[in-house]
Amino acid sequence: ILNPQPPSAERRQLTVMFCDLVGSTALSTQLDPEDLREVVRNYQQTCAVVIQRYEGHIAQYLGDGLLAYFGYPLAHEDDAARAVRAGLEIIEALPRQALSPFQGEGWGEGSVQSSSCSNPPHPNPLPKGARGLQVRIGIHTGLVVVGEMGGGAKREQLALGETPNIEIGRAHV
Repeated sequence: ILNPQPPSAERRQLTVMFCDLVGSTALSTQLDPEDLREVVRNYQQTCAVVIQRYEGHIAQYLGDGLLAYFGYPLAHEDDAARAVRAGLEIIEALPRQALSPFQGEGWGEGSVQSSSCSNPPHPNPLPKGARGLQVRIGIHTGLVVVGEMGGGAKREQLALGETPNIEIGRAHV
C-alpha cells in the first residue's frame, strides 16, 4: 500500500556550502584509481572535520564535491558566518595536503590538520615545490524547503529551492 501523505518538509532559512575539488578530472588521468580514491577520501575527511567543527551538516557527497548545510538540522543565529569560517579553514587546510602519496609525508589519514583532530599536525606536510589540493567553495543563504527526497533504499534529507541551486552552479564555474 502506498502512503498517500508525502513526507513532511520544513521551510527555513539555510546557508548552503558546496565544495568542489579543483582539477579532479586531470588527477584521474595522472593517478592510479586507488591513489585517486585516497586523495578524494582525504579531501572529504578534511572538509568533514572542519564542517562538523562549525556544526554544519554534510547533506551529500557528490563524487569529488560535497554539499553542506549550516542551519539544519540545528539552527544558529550565525550560521552564515559559521559557513564562511568553515570555508576559509578548508581553503587554508587543503594546500598542505599532497596530491599523491609519492609527493611527501603529508599523505594519509593523519594528514588532516585541525585543532579538533586527535592526530597532531605533521611538521612538514609537503616537500618544497609540491602542489597541494585546491578547492572551490560556494556559499549562499536563503529560504529553502528541507525534507525527505528519493525512493527505495536511497532517501536523503535535501534542501530544495534557489539557494542550493545557486551554490552548485557557482562552484562549478
